Amino acid sequence: MKNARLVALVLVAIPLLPALVARRQGGNSSASTKENTVASGHSITAVEQTATDNRGSIERQIKTLHEKSRKAALKGDAGFLEKYLTSDYLGIGGDGRLITKDQNLQMLKSGAIKYEAIDERDLKIRVYGDTAVVTALASVNLAVDGKRIRGDHRVTFVCVNQEGNWREASFQATPIARPGPRPGNNLGHDAPPSPP
Repeated sequence: MKNARLVALVLVAIPLLPALVARRQGGNSSASTKENTVASGHSITAVEQTATDNRGSIERQIKTLHEKSRKAALKGDAGFLEKYLTSDYLGIGGDGRLITKDQNLQMLKSGAIKYEAIDERDLKIRVYGDTAVVTALASVNLAVDGKRIRGDHRVTFVCVNQEGNWREASFQATPIARPGPRPGNNLGHDAPPSPP
């Protein structure tokens, strides 16, 4: 059961990752350096505006594909992941275990993992050139080899642009521990000092 849970934790977010694959919009319209003034009085160049517009477009594409990936995971559609994970993809589960693209696809294809729910909130997408980082809080309900797993995980996906196509290169899931009683403010700063 422990091994199944470890694999499940890794796979919790893996099906979500390939959805982060977004197709970069083609071409950059001829950029001018002529400045445009906005209502605030701040001036931006057409080049800066084009870069901002392209970044927003890429973020929307990644968000859309992320949602498609979530739905594919719920349906057990390994074909979607097979297309959009990089060949050297590596996922890291909540227990620190590594999983390759082939291992991930095999678990989904064999039915060893079955998702019933993947609900995300606090989704953030940051684009840095040909790399994008996606973070979210995912609540999952799934079965791994018939064993039920439910809970919240912080997930991080790293996507890269390869030949005009966004692909998921890496994933990591961290289970969120249930809060328990702790003295002080969780760091011990307000605990009484130790005697000298």
